Amino acid sequence: MPLISHAFFGGIPFPQQVEQKSLTAAKPLEDFSPSTLVLSMRQGLGEICTPTVEPGQPVLVGQVVGESSQGIQPPVHCGVSGRVIAVEPRPSADGEEVLSVVVENDRRNLPAPLLPEMTVHEPASHWIARMREAGLIGMGGAGFPTWKKYGAPAIDTVLVNGCECEPYLTCDHRVMLQRTDRVISGALALGRAAGVSPRQIIFCVETNKPDAAHRLKKAAEHAGMSLISLPDRYPEGGERQLIQAVLGREIPLGGLPADVGAVVSNVATAAAMGDAVMGIPLTHRAVTVSGQVSRPANLWVPVGTLFSDLLRYCGGENAPNPAPPAFWQEGKTCRMIAGGPMTGRLLERLDVPITKATSGLTVLPPQAWEEQNCIRCGACARVCPSRLMPFAIDAAVVAGKMPVCQDYGAVECISCGCCSYVRPARRFLATRVTLARNTLRRQMSAVKK
Repeated sequence: MPLISHAFFGGIPFPQQVEQKSLTAAKPLEDFSPSTLVLSMRQGLGEICTPTVEPGQPVLVGQVVGESSQGIQPPVHCGVSGRVIAVEPRPSADGEEVLSVVVENDRRNLPAPLLPEMTVHEPASHWIARMREAGLIGMGGAGFPTWKKYGAPAIDTVLVNGCECEPYLTCDHRVMLQRTDRVISGALALGRAAGVSPRQIIFCVETNKPDAAHRLKKAAEHAGMSLISLPDRYPEGGERQLIQAVLGREIPLGGLPADVGAVVSNVATAAAMGDAVMGIPLTHRAVTVSGQVSRPANLWVPVGTLFSDLLRYCGGENAPNPAPPAFWQEGKTCRMIAGGPMTGRLLERLDVPITKATSGLTVLPPQAWEEQNCIRCGACARVCPSRLMPFAIDAAVVAGKMPVCQDYGAVECISCGCCSYVRPARRFLATRVTLARNTLRRQMSAVKK
């Protein structure tokens, strides 16, 4: 029976995405290893890991340098061999200082002993345990511990997300093309962890990646899995939107994918799981460096690489060519974004490290506009995939009426940025709606405790 795609509410088509992605789509992954790694002890959502090494101690590739005290966060592994030169707070992409292990790279790539290889006959609990000990988290941006997703009961479908709907980014595209075998073996392992058969594993790829879809579909079908091509519509790769688009199931308010029998993992996470099957922990990832840079590229780098090293390796920022846009202002520096322009975080400084969840560095021209009063056009509400009224939440935040935001459902925001993209008044809608969501979630969490 052929797979049928369904529509999800809201979203945006990006006609300019073909041009933006063309900067790097055809560029193979390049290996790059910096002289120094800064391994943050907070790699994803949740607790900060505790360092297991001390300054002056030698380390090997794949060695654990940080471990969770509560057993929830997966460990942090080192991607180079060398010597620990510091264990101290260092700045992170979110603006906070986080305890980090700083390693000087000796360029020798001396490996630590691998984890034992796994066999297909092992029970689901062993596959879930391997996710944790290999350091897997969601590599599509969320950073949620992968093993926590797969222990839920009643999962009947695993979706492997290769949509990569964010503008400019093509690192997942290259992973699908260049690490196809690991993506396939990892997807099968994810299925074993979820307790489903290969026919219940579906790869999801947008139609703007025909080469990746063709290669992956052939390999997936040979292994008993399937692939569905989805329209180019942002945010098709959002977890809730993907489940609705592929399975026609809508996650209830406040619910999780497991509530509708599904679990979603990014293709990069699947590839990392393919490595984990072979005993290789998560130490490296693919990142895209694109936008206003001298040499846009897709890179294969160790986790802990500084954004400044990524930009330097790609030749630094440059002015738009051939003609600057109307809003380009001479003398202003470019905007540096960790990730893509829609969901990424604006970097205040570049001497901060990438994490396992970092998909790239996007360099954009400086912003030259100012906010205006909302004109109540309703454009933001029409594109919001969560069916929110961003203009109303924005007004409540500005007025200091945070409790009102709960009545408007701000906790359901997925931070896709669609509202800010379409707003004619140039209001910072996504920033304020995300602020309301995070504030309300912290308050709700405090009440539960």
